[in-house]
Amino acid sequence: MTAWVVAGTRARMTDALGMEKRRRIILSSHSSWQTRGLSREGAAAVRDRWRLEVERLRGTAQLLDTIDTLTASGIGQELEERGWSKEWPAVPSEARALGGRWPGSRTGGFPESVPMRLPSELAEQVLAACWHTSVESIRKIRRWRDLYPDMVPPASAPAAAELAGLPDPLAEYERLAAKVTTVGVIYRAGIERGITAAELLTATHFPNLDANEDPS
Repeated sequence: MTAWVVAGTRARMTDALGMEKRRRIILSSHSSWQTRGLSREGAAAVRDRWRLEVERLRGTAQLLDTIDTLTASGIGQELEERGWSKEWPAVPSEARALGGRWPGSRTGGFPESVPMRLPSELAEQVLAACWHTSVESIRKIRRWRDLYPDMVPPASAPAAAELAGLPDPLAEYERLAAKVTTVGVIYRAGIERGITAAELLTATHFPNLDANEDPS
């Protein structure tokens, strides 16, 4: 899947991932993971233990050195922060057919894309959470559009000062749209959280590590 994000996000993510990859290389240089002087069987066992250790670190968000790990960790945090990290009712086919572009969605302003692979259960949880917390407002927006078919809402959410000057029908639309949370909103927030978490991990464990430093 692909998340559309604000300008500069890709560069920040690339930098954060680069630092975490360097940290992984430093971790792998520990004596516990050295294979020199070992038999082929012994070396294979050490490499397998290191592979499992990397999986453990990634799975517990202690190492965010891949796009998939970084984004999944951040998106999971975003759901947790919202109180949405729970079991939701099944997602109706209507929601799947819309693909997250629901009434009330905003367009534009996201010139960069981040391709990512999320665990299926996490992607399903995001879709379910967004739909079930937004569906009441979605239905009200549809009714609003039936009442005002010739009115065109702003493509992006207006600032507070602009909102105060909108005529009543458009102001009502904005109030309803503000209660619609799309999948993209969660993905963008989660990616930001993931980048921040990766930066913090590097800064905490190797505060003097330079992005251009040879980790060997």
